[in-house]
Amino acid sequence: MEENFNIGEKIKELRIAKKISTKGLAKKAHITAGMISQLERGSTQGSVETLRKIAKVLDTNLASLFENKQTIKPNSYESLHIVRKNERRKISFPDPLYKCEMLTPDLQGDIEFVLVELEASRVTNDILPHTKGGEECDFVLSGTIEIQVGGLNYTLNEGDSIRFNPEVPHKIENKSDKKASYISAITPPSF
Repeated sequence: MEENFNIGEKIKELRIAKKISTKGLAKKAHITAGMISQLERGSTQGSVETLRKIAKVLDTNLASLFENKQTIKPNSYESLHIVRKNERRKISFPDPLYKCEMLTPDLQGDIEFVLVELEASRVTNDILPHTKGGEECDFVLSGTIEIQVGGLNYTLNEGDSIRFNPEVPHKIENKSDKKASYISAITPPSF
């Protein structure tokens, strides 16, 4: 069972609950009203940075935008602690070359644990921090990824890992012609 999050519906739900107009949210988040409208209609997913700005205005965090209460299982030990391979939730991003699956049951704990797949030739101009404080550890499962952290570039191959402060602006790319995958653990959660 694959779960996709409908971020637009969640944004609209929170915006209406806070009695904020589309234009009001756009102004406070320093983005266009058209972008808010596109997000709410589901015609775009928005960048992580755009979603962070919206979450801040809505007095919430990025994690809450990805919550889907309809998919919560009955309160059992397994549903609170275990994620089966066929039950991983997928986190949608506008970049089709970047895919994430949650390896934790939810985003409410002290760590974000995700499986990331980067398609071949996935490069980006974005150099962004994730979260305040904490640490990020990435372990390459397959392929080769390039990480730029604080102006330094590192090439990591299968079996290599890296630890850094996620507050430092960084980006992760796959400049090779083969898909790469890695596991990322971030504290505190950046979503």
